[in-house]
Amino acid sequence: MGKRMDGTADPRRALTPHANRALMALCVVVYALGLPPDRLAFVPAYAFGGGGVAGPLPTPALWIGLVAHPFVHADALHLATNLLVLWPLGDAVERAVGHGRFLLLFALGALAAAGLEGLLATDRMAPLIGASGAICALMGAFLWQPPRNGLWARSGWRWLAVVGIGAFAMVNAVLVIHPPSAGSPLAEVGWGAHLGGLLVGLALPVLWRR
Repeated sequence: MGKRMDGTADPRRALTPHANRALMALCVVVYALGLPPDRLAFVPAYAFGGGGVAGPLPTPALWIGLVAHPFVHADALHLATNLLVLWPLGDAVERAVGHGRFLLLFALGALAAAGLEGLLATDRMAPLIGASGAICALMGAFLWQPPRNGLWARSGWRWLAVVGIGAFAMVNAVLVIHPPSAGSPLAEVGWGAHLGGLLVGLALPVLWRR
């Protein structure tokens, strides 16, 4: 257990990121069970209309998709890439803000990701799955809540993470403004979902710090 200079225990060092590990485990379990992604995905048309759906359709499928879509992944590569980012980033943010605020960030980031992706999607019947929107909320929070210990607390590593997040945000913004062509593999990525998560991650820590 870490200690402050006055000899008392530092709660940030003592905090174990149980919430982040639980979210990661849930993603793995959902994938291992082979649950059908289309039944757990968020379909924008159910919330915003389009694709032959007349207006908002508040069916169980809408609510299930809003809650479950971050934990569903298309394949092993999709799952692995999200977890490889969520593990170190989620641990750092949870240690900085605590379990409750971490879960709030993840949940609101996922909701904002679904909402903005739904508003911007040209095909509102295309399902949205994956944790990347919620992960982007953690990226935004990372910029406001610097880690107090561990690898990311070192200035060199922290600046490397900040530059990486900034570059990702810029590329993401460009692809939201100028969407890739329908035949491009980039068109399958939820760039609007990423942007929605980032905006929540940038705004929410500012509010609670005040």
